[in-house]
Amino acid sequence: MTVNMPTISVVIPLYNHEKYIRAAVESVLGQDLKPTEIIIVNDGSRDGSERIMADILHHHPDIIFWSQPNQGASQAINAGIHRATGDLVAILNSDDCYHPQRLKQCAQVLAASTNIAAVTTAIDFMDAGGAKVKNRWYESNRSFYDKEKDLPLALMNGNFFMTTSNIVVRRSVFQDIGYFSPLRYVHDLDFFLRLLVHGKTIHLIDDPLLSYRIHAKNTIREEHASVRAEWAFACARFIVTARGLPEWREKGWDYVDRFNRIMEKHSLSRLLNIFFIFFASRPSAGCDINRFDEDAQFLKLLHQVAQ
Repeated sequence: MTVNMPTISVVIPLYNHEKYIRAAVESVLGQDLKPTEIIIVNDGSRDGSERIMADILHHHPDIIFWSQPNQGASQAINAGIHRATGDLVAILNSDDCYHPQRLKQCAQVLAASTNIAAVTTAIDFMDAGGAKVKNRWYESNRSFYDKEKDLPLALMNGNFFMTTSNIVVRRSVFQDIGYFSPLRYVHDLDFFLRLLVHGKTIHLIDDPLLSYRIHAKNTIREEHASVRAEWAFACARFIVTARGLPEWREKGWDYVDRFNRIMEKHSLSRLLNIFFIFFASRPSAGCDINRFDEDAQFLKLLHQVAQ
């Protein structure tokens, strides 16, 4: 029986990656399974990215491209998703590259099972010049998952999915769980955890089908305290949401203890408790990130504790 392959929209948020955007686009154009559309959103780049894109568009006029004032990666991705028409949405950050079989293998998994909402893959790493490099952090956190066999705990311990570039998801999912949150550093982790807490299945392909570029301007390198605060927020939101659902309550106190050990290992327990108290003090607002962004005193405390 022939399986009809789903259509795919590739969304590329672009910001100050004049050195890398051409390689990223070429990796999409070189896919074994061609996407229905490529959507590139220039999020206020201040380098020569727009000039490079003009040349790319000259040779590939079917690419959908526009520029907007800088709003952050998550909002650029959301803008691209709103424009997308494919059955699936695949995201590629403008400094990363797909392996040629990535879209085909991910689409085959999603075509074969309607129970799977999203697909991720193993990752390899390259430096600014494209040479292959090792990433011990990734290897350690992937090993944690292989040992624990629990995806939510493994992701909260260390997001070994790494990046929004590692997401191929049914477009309908965004109607079910919402779009990417306006987080600067962990909008990928937050999205993965929201998929899981809403009962969505994430399938992991063990073959490395994504090349993640490590360079001096990776966002995650920017500010340690803010990364920790957002990490704790994503974990706290997951726990607060999960505790109200029967399938998560059934996991028992041993699961709670395993989670607590992870938070203690990363010295996140105090931050986590601050978020729990904040959420409880504003029950009508739920776990809306915009609520604590509006509270200057809370943000000051958060920054102090996250140091």
